[in-house]
Amino acid sequence: MLKINEAMPEIKRLCLATENSHIAANAMLLTKIDELNSQVLSQRAEIENLTRAVKTLTEFVKQSMKTTKPKAKGNPDDDFPIMYEEDLVEVNHKISQDSRGIYTNSMRKFLRQGRLSRTIRLIFSEDILLNYNIDGNQKKKRLKDHEHLFRSLMNAIGQVEPTLPSEKVLFKAMRCVKNCAAKKKGKVDDDPLSVLSVEMNGVQKS
Repeated sequence: MLKINEAMPEIKRLCLATENSHIAANAMLLTKIDELNSQVLSQRAEIENLTRAVKTLTEFVKQSMKTTKPKAKGNPDDDFPIMYEEDLVEVNHKISQDSRGIYTNSMRKFLRQGRLSRTIRLIFSEDILLNYNIDGNQKKKRLKDHEHLFRSLMNAIGQVEPTLPSEKVLFKAMRCVKNCAAKKKGKVDDDPLSVLSVEMNGVQKS
């Protein structure tokens, strides 16, 4: 019994040393975790900055390609795709002064190149398709406000898809573009690096 009592201080000392060792190890582990978190946050910030830079560069390249693209005077094909809102106004004004049939034939030629959910992008840029809808519902801009262009487009769609109402066909095509854009945005939110390949592919296809 005496020997056990004599050994107790040593046992307590060993237990305390073990506990202190665990505390020190845990503290080191927490420090390492904090360091890793800081590195992750720093890298994420760099990725976000790089993403913004790529988007800016992409817009610059698209704009440069648009402004340097040679246009044959009087050729309506060169007015498509309509990239920006001011272009939408300009083309609508041209159709109001010009023959609507010429623009109908031009749009019909583009729309016949594939499924309308894809070829509608040959008429309007993605920005236009995302920010507009037919009647201006759900806080979107109203495509029907550009009356001359809209009528020509309806005529063109009617010749490409004669079995369905033209407005219904256009609605489905625009909705498909919006759904694809939402899926693309979801992938970018899940993986910020994916936007780099998306944006650069967009430039290459242009």
